[in-house]
Amino acid sequence: MWSLNPAYRRERRAIALTMAALLWGLPLILVLYALIDMPSFRTLEDPTPELASVVYSADGKILGTFYRSSDRVRVPANAIPPVVKRALIAVEDRRFYEHSGIDPWGILAAFFSTFTGKPRGGSTITQQLARNLYDAVGVERSLSRKLKEMVVALFLEYRYSKEEILAMYLNTVPFGGVTYGVQAASRFYFGKDVQELSLSEAALLIGLLKGPSYYSPFKHPKRALSRRNLVLDLMVEAGYLSPAEAKAAQKAPLGVGSSPYTASQSQGLAPYFREHLRLWLTEWARSRGYDLYRDGLQVYTTLDSRLQMHAESAVVAHLRVFQKVFEKELATRPLPWEKDSMILLRAMWRSERYNVAKSVGLAEAEIRKQFHHPVQMRLFSWDPPGYIDTTLTPWDSLRYYLRFLEAGVVTIDPHTGEIKAWVGGINHTYFKYDHVAQARRQVGSTFKPFVYTAAMDNGYSPCYEELNIPVEIPVRVEGRDTVWSPRNADREIGGKVQLKKALALSLNIITARLMKALGPQVVVEYARRMGIQSDLEPVYALGLGVCDLSVLELTSAYGCFPTLGIWREPLFVREIRDRRGNILESFTSTSRRALSERTAYLMVDMLRWVTIAGTAGELRWRYGLADLDIGGKTGTTQNHADGWFVGFTPEYTTGVWVGTADRAVHFYSIVQGQGARMAMPVWAYYMKAAYRDSSLALPRRRILPSDGVQLPDCQTQATEGKEGTDIGDYLR
Repeated sequence: MWSLNPAYRRERRAIALTMAALLWGLPLILVLYALIDMPSFRTLEDPTPELASVVYSADGKILGTFYRSSDRVRVPANAIPPVVKRALIAVEDRRFYEHSGIDPWGILAAFFSTFTGKPRGGSTITQQLARNLYDAVGVERSLSRKLKEMVVALFLEYRYSKEEILAMYLNTVPFGGVTYGVQAASRFYFGKDVQELSLSEAALLIGLLKGPSYYSPFKHPKRALSRRNLVLDLMVEAGYLSPAEAKAAQKAPLGVGSSPYTASQSQGLAPYFREHLRLWLTEWARSRGYDLYRDGLQVYTTLDSRLQMHAESAVVAHLRVFQKVFEKELATRPLPWEKDSMILLRAMWRSERYNVAKSVGLAEAEIRKQFHHPVQMRLFSWDPPGYIDTTLTPWDSLRYYLRFLEAGVVTIDPHTGEIKAWVGGINHTYFKYDHVAQARRQVGSTFKPFVYTAAMDNGYSPCYEELNIPVEIPVRVEGRDTVWSPRNADREIGGKVQLKKALALSLNIITARLMKALGPQVVVEYARRMGIQSDLEPVYALGLGVCDLSVLELTSAYGCFPTLGIWREPLFVREIRDRRGNILESFTSTSRRALSERTAYLMVDMLRWVTIAGTAGELRWRYGLADLDIGGKTGTTQNHADGWFVGFTPEYTTGVWVGTADRAVHFYSIVQGQGARMAMPVWAYYMKAAYRDSSLALPRRRILPSDGVQLPDCQTQATEGKEGTDIGDYLR
């Protein structure tokens, strides 16, 4: 038996080992080379891309986002509609549920397509996710990147479920510009949350992934339409749609507006509220070591998107028409700024243009020169499409904007302190100043309930009769002695009037007599107890509302009436969570008993009477609110510069202010320049819509005290019916 030469055997073994090394070692070397720049396992376990912070309404809607460079919003897998996932799979990876991150058949198909001159990608959705999540994987076309991509894809498939991978992909994929993720894209292109997408809208978004700029529906609508329809056809091929369903969806319009929707700025619901929230959140996050614009905070607010929508709609419905009434009255006399040049100067000093110029160090003369140089600009208009493109000097634009009536509206749930709606102006794009929390305006007769509250709590009855004859009260003004003797708005005097009727008719003389009897300091103390925090000068004229208050604090104070004496601090955030959903902080409203139940209920009934036989009586018969238990007070200030109405139902307290930016620009007559005409219609339209909204399902109930609290029976006749008539007679 023969044997190989030992030297020959060693040579064969060396050749075999060399061949094995070439066959198996080279791929291993390549994999090891690819692993050199791989993300660490800690990074793989916890990918932390820059995330926008998201603001949620109390009813679960996304109000907006705060971000610095990337509007990237994460939504859970169950919040992404199946139609979006199916469209993605049909276009990108039809074997997604069959492979484990790497699809050999897909790779072979890509190879043969490339070989035949029709190159196509072979990456699975999981491999694409690997590129989106980890910068270390890279995006360049190379064998090294492909190997990294495969390794990370295998890890992702091991670590996460298929549904989680789909959600991660759809949350991180770019949709053009700073927009990342399907939720941000849905808001950007359609102005709605991803859960609300239709089939055609979902197909359009998935189609954009091939090239957001090339297929932009804003710049290239024909390309976008063609791409969307192709996605729908691919969904038919994948078995996700019937041909009839696809054909119907292909007939739908693109569904985008004329310009992108950017909810983090001036567009979308509650822009004034979101700006107020942003300023507060910036400080909150800084003090706790978070970055509001990068850390993906989840902010759950108290705002109700349905009430917010009704409030904004009510402002538009009233002021779009009432603005014409105001301009018609302005045209009857020389314009205010033609008589007083300081009006225009004050407008300039308030303007953003002026303050920006000041901040960069420009001299006053140079700034004024700029204000008289014509520039192209877009002006707000109530007429469609909502703006006017023109060339105008900034100085002339000040004249244009001075004539606009603006508004502030806030709704508070007085039982919890939660703010439910916040409208700081008529259009945040053109009018940035917030008239809910920033502005403080003279409140007029809406302050009178504080005087009557002090009276009810100090022995007076709604039935008490006071002389309706002017009273002279010695006062000292600017160092000299004088006499304060107010008159009623209708100039009528004489006889005695019950306090219930006096408040309903907003009689200044009766209020002045109560102020004299109680003393200004007592009234200030009651206002403080009920939540007023602004400076209040203890003077007799305070009873007629000469103080400046914000809509927010005045509305909050009125909440003491429907709660029967409990004041709660306004609350606008319920809780803040981190990007993983862990609660960072929860918030609750502080409260205190401000009034006795008896005093509060006496005021409830007196303020009801304002809406039955007083200055707000039109609420019931003109606006169809007779079936609601409502109370409130109108307010009109000096020279008709401010119109107010603050009202309540058993569920909500809502304050409305209407006026111009400068108090010198106002109605000339009280006929239209009163709270019942300027502000009350907004409240009426708003409440009517809210109580008819089936999704809110607000009850028709009454404010009732405990058994021990009774209303006095005033037997004398009032303006309409008997003073002691039960309010229920008017609610049936």
